Amino acid sequence: MANDMLTLALEGDVDLQEFASAINSFNLLLSQLSREVGGNAKIEWMVDELHAGSATATFRGIYPEITPVENVVNAYEAVGDALSTGRDIPFSATVKKHASALTNIMNGKITALIFETPSREIFISGKVQGEKTEPMKYTYGTVKGTIETLSKHKRLSFTLWDSVFNKPVHCYFKPGEEENMRDVWGKKAVVSGRVARQPKTGRAIIVRDVNYVRAVEEVEPGSYKRARGALPWGKGESAEDMIRRLRDAN
Repeated sequence: MANDMLTLALEGDVDLQEFASAINSFNLLLSQLSREVGGNAKIEWMVDELHAGSATATFRGIYPEITPVENVVNAYEAVGDALSTGRDIPFSATVKKHASALTNIMNGKITALIFETPSREIFISGKVQGEKTEPMKYTYGTVKGTIETLSKHKRLSFTLWDSVFNKPVHCYFKPGEEENMRDVWGKKAVVSGRVARQPKTGRAIIVRDVNYVRAVEEVEPGSYKRARGALPWGKGESAEDMIRRLRDAN
C-alpha cells in the first residue's frame, strides 16, 4: 500500500484563525520538504478527510511518481520525531523555521500536535527546541464508540467517534475485512487492537492492527423501566421485625 498520506491534528480548543495558521505553516513545511527530498516535485496535497468537531485534517499526495511523495512522508515523520524527542531537525534552516511556526500554535488552549502517517503517529507537546515530549502510550485493548467514515482508497481504515471523549479515533483494519465493516457502519461498536493513547489524558488517538470489531446493542432511553415487575412482589419482612429477629437469634 502506498505511503502517500499525511495527517495533522491539533489537540485542545482551536478557533478558525488558529487552524488556518497551522494549515498555512503545514503547507509551507510540505512545500519545503518537497524541494529538499522530493526532487522539487510539484506534489498536490489533496484533502482526503476533515473531521468536524476536531481540528484534524488528512491529505493525500498526488504526483505521477510515488517515490517523491513517499520521500516527503518519510521526511514529515523525521521532522515529527525531532520535535517530539527534542533533537535537532535533520533538514535545512527553512524547514526548521516552518516546523517552529507550526509548534508555536500551541498557546495553552492548543496543547499538542499529532503528526500521523499510514505507518506511524507522533505526539508533540513541546514548542521549544530541545524540549522532549512524553511519548504516546501503546497498549493492546479496546475502544468503544460509533463507527463512521469507512475508507479503502489507498488505505483500509475507518473513523471511530470515541464515546468517552467524543473525538475521532483513526482505526486501521486488515485486507479482506471490508464486507464485515459494512455491517457495523453507523453503529456503536467495540474495536480491539493496538491502541495509541494521548500520554496525559489516556484518550485513544489511533487503533492499529485491528483484530476484531463487535457491534453493541444500543440501550433505548428509559428501557430500565421494563425491569419493573421482573421479580415477584410480595409483602416482605419489615426492617423492625428483621432487626428484632436477628437480635433474638443472638
